[in-house]
This record gives sequence, C-alpha cells and structure tokens, in this order.
Amino acid sequence: MAQAENPDLVERAINERLDEHIENVLKLIRQPSIAAENRGIEECAKLVRNLFKWVGCTTTEIFRTPGMPVVYGHLDCGAKTTILVYLMYDVKQVEGQHWTLVKDPFEPRVVEMPPFRRVIVGRGAVNSKGPMMAFLNAIRTLMDIDGRLPVNLKFVAEGEEEISSPHLYGFIVEHKELFRDARAVIMPLASQNIKGEVSLHLGCKGVYELELECSGESWGHGPTKDEIHSSYAPLVESPVWRLVNALATMKADPVDPELVTVKGFYDDIRAPGQNDRALLETLAKRVDFDSIKNSLGVKRFYNDLSGTKALERLLYTPTLNIQGIKAGYTGPSFMTILPSRAKVKLEVRLVPEMSAERVNRALTEHLRSRGFGDIRVIATDDDFGRAVGEKWAITDPASPCVQAAVTTYKELGYDPEIWPRMAGTAPLHAFTNPPLGLPLVIFGLGHGAKAHAPDEYYVVEGSGPVKGLAGAEYSYVRLLMNLARAYENP
Repeated sequence: MAQAENPDLVERAINERLDEHIENVLKLIRQPSIAAENRGIEECAKLVRNLFKWVGCTTTEIFRTPGMPVVYGHLDCGAKTTILVYLMYDVKQVEGQHWTLVKDPFEPRVVEMPPFRRVIVGRGAVNSKGPMMAFLNAIRTLMDIDGRLPVNLKFVAEGEEEISSPHLYGFIVEHKELFRDARAVIMPLASQNIKGEVSLHLGCKGVYELELECSGESWGHGPTKDEIHSSYAPLVESPVWRLVNALATMKADPVDPELVTVKGFYDDIRAPGQNDRALLETLAKRVDFDSIKNSLGVKRFYNDLSGTKALERLLYTPTLNIQGIKAGYTGPSFMTILPSRAKVKLEVRLVPEMSAERVNRALTEHLRSRGFGDIRVIATDDDFGRAVGEKWAITDPASPCVQAAVTTYKELGYDPEIWPRMAGTAPLHAFTNPPLGLPLVIFGLGHGAKAHAPDEYYVVEGSGPVKGLAGAEYSYVRLLMNLARAYENP
C-alpha cells in the first residue's frame, strides 16, 4: 500500500508544512494579475508555470492566445487514469474599492476574522488563488510522500476568467489532442459556506452580454452630434426616451411583467427532466430561502416563490437583465441638456439549449419589427466570429467523477447539497461541451467570501465544520484517491 493512502500520515505531513503552505498562498496573491487592465498577467503566468514545475510536472508551457496566455502542465505518474485540472490565475480589479483589513489588496495579510481565528485577506484570496494554491500544496505534499499520484494530472490555467474567458474555448479546440486521454475535469474551489455546509454544482448557466445604443445620428431624429439645450425638447426628440421605450417592449406582458416578450427568446430552452426534478426536490428541503434573501438584502422573491418552484426558476429560466444605462448628465444640480445618445448594457443568462448567436438574432429582429431598427446591437465577436458569450454546462450526476466527489465529502463527514447547476456562469463549457465533452466537478472543502469585493478572504484556520487550509488540502488528496478508484473500478 502506498504511504499516501495512510490518512494519518498525509494529514500530519500537511499540518507540518502549514506555515510554508500559507506563505505559498500569500506569494501567489502578491503577484497582481488583472486581465481587464493587463496588469501583471505575464509575470503571473510565469509564476504559475514555475508552480507546475514545483509540483512535479515534466512538461510545462505558456501558450499564447489572442488575449492572455494559457499555462499548461502535465504531471505523468504512469497511472491508469488522467484527470484535467482547470485553474484561473487572473483576478478582478480593485480600483475605487475601500479595503479596511489591508492597505494594498496585493499585500495580503493573515488576520483574525470572527468566527475564524485566521484568514488570508487579499485580492484573489478565495476567487481563486487560495483554493488553487491549496490544491498545488496538496499535490506537492503527495509527491514528496510517495513520489507519485494515484492519477495523472493535466493542468490548464487561464488568465481571462474574469473577463468571460474569450479565448479559452479556442485554446481547447486548437490543442484538443493534449487532452484526449483525460477522463474528467476538476476545478478546485472553496465550496463551504460560513455555516460549513457543502455545495456541489454540476454545471452552470451561460451568459451573453451586449449593448444597445440609440443615437440621433443613426435615428435621424434628435441631436445628431452633441447634446443640445433642453429648451428645444418641444421640437427635438430624445434618443434617451427612444431607448427606454424600446426596452419597455422587451418586457411588455400585462399579466407577467417579468416575462420576456422577445419572439423566440424561450424557443430553445430545455425543461428539467425527471432526474433534474428529483435533484430539485431533494435540494429544496435543505435550502434556507429566508437566509438567501437576508444575505442578498431583498425582502421577497418574484411571486413569493420558495421551494422547488424557486429553484426551478433560478436554475432553469433564462433572464434578460439591465446591468446599467448610460445617458446624459446625472451629476449635482442640473445641466439642462438633451442628450444625443444613450446606451444600455444587457445580460442574458443562458440555459440549455440556448445560444448567444440565436439570442442576438432574436433581439435584433425584435427591435426591427417594433420600429427600432436604428438602435445598434453592439456585440463583440470571438475567435470564431460568433457573438461572445459563455455557454451553459452540464454534468451527469451519475458520472464517476461526481460520485467520487460525493464519496469524498461523505468520508470527511459532509453530506453535500447537490445543485444541478449554478445560477451564475463559469467557463466550464470549454470542457463539458465538444470537442472534449468531459464531466466536471467544482470541488473543495474550505470557505471564503467577498469575491470581487473589498476585504476578500479565505479561511486559514477554520471553526466548527468549516475547514481551514489544511482541511482543504486534505480534501483534494482524498478526491484524487477516490477518482482513481472510480475510474479504475467502475
């Protein structure tokens, strides 16, 4: 029997190295890597490549894309099963944020944050450099103990997740031969909430973001160059009101004001099947909807929904959301202008089988048919000339990798809440959809919060059922062992 299969030995080794492992997390956070600003990306990609070498990868490479680089690593242990590991090394912007627990979000600190004795505070602490480094710490520990892993690993670390991963899918398509032997994908993440409850998500919604612009120049009415004095409003029409009126036609059902009235918007969606409904019914018995409302700061849900109906709407219903409208003047006092243009940022959350391209066509045709054909639909194309958007992703709950994840959690004393998918979006489709078509699980004990926000944190020393860094690392070790068993002995 391999030494690494001795739980006491592995846990002891992780705990003996905990100070070193904390410093590894801090070092990774100290390296800025903001894709939206192209800040520190090259330096972080090189750091990640060195980390892949550190854990034992004999093959590492920084692949160039039209955007930020993808870092690849292959750790071949001669095992029967190969698992693909998806990581992200970029983080969100910090400009304009007020952090209270650190002076600089890229100078992370270990601080006390009740109920936890120690947490790491810094940008990327939980999303997701903390879990990423915890996974790599675990791999290095196993390699030091046994000189090998129970599975082979292939790493893909991208630097554009926070800007919707516009080039990850293109990279996978171009280099699909690298991954032909992979059986499944794991994404390390802190999956415990502050109560210690564990969630296991089996996919996600997709997302398509676009802008609409109404201008006097394209309309042929209203100010055609710059804003004019508002005293001319009796004679000159407003592009801002025209855009507002156009938006109003997209949710114009007199009975259900939340129903999207764009023809064809709901045509492609896949209704939840029998297995999906069984998951929803089980999940509804465990989800505390009042706590969700409190955490969001909302007083009620749509139509006061709760239970299975709330989950079905959250996870299986597409959305058409207004992120923001930009037009004219909103500063102090008044400016008495009539603006020449207005823009709105829209977001569509896609469910299976929707696509960004079909949504784009439906919205464009809707505007034309309602007499708003002059309003520009502004969508950025990806490497393949398609409307940019992240696709939805699905993993079969009967997949061996899902069963290995559930088994691992239960062995460690947790009964995970199994969600058919996340209501949000991640670039999981690059792996779950063709050409790879692999099952994927987001996995890991540990807790953190305030991703994208000031004072983002990741727990180092847990409290009660919430595991700290050592517990997170140990959960990854156990997962790899169970993945080997699941695929070698189906």
